[in-house]
Amino acid sequence: MDKDMLVLEQASNAVLSIDRKYRNADFNGKISLKDERDKLYNEYAKARLKLLEDGMICTDDNVKEMMEIRAEIEQAIQTQSIVIGIGKLVKFLAKFAK
Repeated sequence: MDKDMLVLEQASNAVLSIDRKYRNADFNGKISLKDERDKLYNEYAKARLKLLEDGMICTDDNVKEMMEIRAEIEQAIQTQSIVIGIGKLVKFLAKFAK
């Protein structure tokens, strides 16, 4: 089982979910989400490159944590909950973006 790919797939789905929530947000919601969403894109891009390198850096715990973060983001309805989920995802991805 390729744990790096599992984490990358879960992160990609979480980012897509955030994009969907951003697109459906009202004007004020988009303003509230934009800066955090942009930070996320940067960390996601860096982590993605690392996760696609040869070798494996993710553990079972990383896969589990990523799945939990994704679920939290997908269930978030209020803008503040989405922002919190984005922050967790940014922090998680930063571990791999070095």
